[in-house]
Amino acid sequence: MSELPKGWTRTTIGDVVTLQRGFDITRAQQRPGPVPVISSGGISGWHNEAISDGPGVVLGRKGTLGRTYFVQSGYWPHDTTLWVRDFKGNDPRFVYFFFSALDFRYLDVGSVNPTLNRNHVHPLPAVWPPLYEQQAIAGVLGALDDKISCNGTLARLLEERVAALFARWGFDELGENPVKLDELLELNPRKSRPKATMAPYVDMAALPMDSALVSAPSARAPKSGTRFTNGDTVMARITPCLENGKTAYIDFLAEAEVGVGSTEFIVLRPQNGLPTYFAYFLARSVRFRDFAVRHMSGSSGRQRCSAEALARYELARPDRGALEEFAEQAHISFKRMRSAVNESLVLAELRDVLLPQLLSGDLRVHEADRLVEDAV
Repeated sequence: MSELPKGWTRTTIGDVVTLQRGFDITRAQQRPGPVPVISSGGISGWHNEAISDGPGVVLGRKGTLGRTYFVQSGYWPHDTTLWVRDFKGNDPRFVYFFFSALDFRYLDVGSVNPTLNRNHVHPLPAVWPPLYEQQAIAGVLGALDDKISCNGTLARLLEERVAALFARWGFDELGENPVKLDELLELNPRKSRPKATMAPYVDMAALPMDSALVSAPSARAPKSGTRFTNGDTVMARITPCLENGKTAYIDFLAEAEVGVGSTEFIVLRPQNGLPTYFAYFLARSVRFRDFAVRHMSGSSGRQRCSAEALARYELARPDRGALEEFAEQAHISFKRMRSAVNESLVLAELRDVLLPQLLSGDLRVHEADRLVEDAV
């Protein structure tokens, strides 16, 4: 917009905040504590000493260029980041949203690894509202982020509850007269290629490390790749994704629809009436995961676990009565988890639409408030 709202100014980023490069700290140097170490990709560890008391704003400086993080309490900004050392009286959460809206990729100065230089960020122009307007904008956008965070917490607690039931009934214990995995599950079951020109697609990046559900699959032509349907569990078979726990329960497809995934996935499909959720929580269990990691093979850095190796995994034959109760509880929880994930996708889309309009002054807070109240 050519004319700014009353009290807004045209300035530069360096005039409203001061960025500073983070501080290197190795895993060996970290001491157990409550302080998150924020790297360019997010929380990469924990330490007992903070650089800043928070609230804080951190930007990815190396690798994951410009990704923005808001930290409520004390934190350690890693050397791979830039952090706001001085907010100069501005609202920290507004500053977070401001940086979230910027695309820093054109400022990349790295020859191999993407790199952001603070001296190139400070001179960038900024349209800047007064403090009261910053707080109002942060309140509107923060309400959406807070609801998204609550949904994430709800989904995590629901999944933890079902995982506790899985463990309590000893479904992954060895027991007497154990059975091999391929007596209970199909591994990489054959499925016809989707007939549609485009199919839902899950790449390795979309596979979650510590939760069950894929939030937003993409789409691509189904020429090759692993194929799966609702009720399947997919897990990464290659290092380091296997060790990192990349695993998901598939529930986002339409009826009879076939999805496509990375060739580095193994698909687990329960058979003979075994609850579909059984395969997911088995794939998340410590004993199963340790077995898969121990049975990786191949050259260093490209090791994989094969479906044939997993087929030899042994576990107790599960009790049918316990399975029925487990399936009932899991079904209720996963239905609520999917609702929470879908709601968060809608809220995130609304936030991303409102963000640039509020930051430019084209949309005023009282107008955005009505949209947010209807959404949350």
